Amino acid sequence: MFRFTIVSVTLLLALHSLPCAVAQQADLRAVFSAPVGIERASPVASLPVQIEAGKLKLDAAVNEKPGRFVFDTGSPTILSSTFAADLGLEIVGQNTGKDANGVPVSMDVAVVDSMMLGDATFRNVPVLIFDFAGLPLADCFIGDGVIGSEIFPGSAWRINTEAGEIQIAASASDLGLSEETSGAPLYDFGYPHAPIIDYSIGAMQDKALFDTGSGKVFSLFTKAMQSPEVKAATVSGSVRKGSGSEGVSAGGQGAVTDLVTLQLQSLQIAGVSLQDVPAQSRLAPPSLLGAGVLSSHIVTLDYPGKRLLLEPRSAPVTTQSSGNYAIMYGDEGAEVTQLYEKSEADRAGLRLGDRVTYVNGRALSVPDDEQQCATARWLVDEFDATQPATLVIDRQGREIFIELTGATD
Repeated sequence: MFRFTIVSVTLLLALHSLPCAVAQQADLRAVFSAPVGIERASPVASLPVQIEAGKLKLDAAVNEKPGRFVFDTGSPTILSSTFAADLGLEIVGQNTGKDANGVPVSMDVAVVDSMMLGDATFRNVPVLIFDFAGLPLADCFIGDGVIGSEIFPGSAWRINTEAGEIQIAASASDLGLSEETSGAPLYDFGYPHAPIIDYSIGAMQDKALFDTGSGKVFSLFTKAMQSPEVKAATVSGSVRKGSGSEGVSAGGQGAVTDLVTLQLQSLQIAGVSLQDVPAQSRLAPPSLLGAGVLSSHIVTLDYPGKRLLLEPRSAPVTTQSSGNYAIMYGDEGAEVTQLYEKSEADRAGLRLGDRVTYVNGRALSVPDDEQQCATARWLVDEFDATQPATLVIDRQGREIFIELTGATD
């Protein structure tokens, strides 16, 4: 569910969990429960997908209007209010659900006639509409909105970032995958049809959401992280504790909470044993298998076969390890939003909430939107908080210089 250092917008809106005021809108229930039509110009539709600022981005056409979208398996489709206004969509109701930080958020609901990905066209798709302008730097990362999971049923989706493509077919066999290949059971609990799977750590078995909106490999719901099986599977000395916000969602920046990161010896998903898995805590359920797994595996969401398949990439990519602190843009500029205890950054005097004005001589306070977008993307794509860095902090009007060597703790 759209979680990254700069901005997060995902809503996981299952109808059974909506407030009573929304559940009473019988017509809206019908909109969400109506099947989405699928038209295939070829057995396999292929479309390019790129990783930009930690997000999967693709081009799609909605009611024949082209746009650039985030591809988020943990979210319903959300169009920006500007894009929706250009389409002249008719609003059929309003939906209220909780964002990734548990904050209630209301969005208008419409139905688009067509959504075209590659040469696959989806018909009568319910969409949410949201004004992203209220989120810091949303235009830099989100584009025209989010393509989400309500279009998944009826197709097998092969997400291959090694080849830079997503393939969509009527069945896994059309993708060249055997119908006999075992995988994790894939559960569909209704709108927005987000992919829920089984995972296990030792003897502990639980369910997780496959969520490309999360850039991490695995995020463990706090209660699951506290289980004896997880503790037994944790690499000795790998636990780090800190505090900060888990990110910004549609309802704004999440509250400061306890943070934990660790290394799991192994994690079992879809008949595959993932080794030395970096994991982090997550305050709200469910646990998340994030887009980080795409650095080592190709993921197929086989909705007709009700399974998730993992195939190893021919050339795995080493994922960047988490630093001892995190910097995120907010309304007042760039600030320290996460800090881990007894780390070098902590000992050097960095504090949660510090406003960061320079990183390695690069100004984070810049005069125009274009420069700010470029700087924000640089923070996500290139800045490595595990490496040596010189930070200039504005702490209540006092300038403070902090030198970090990148030493591990």
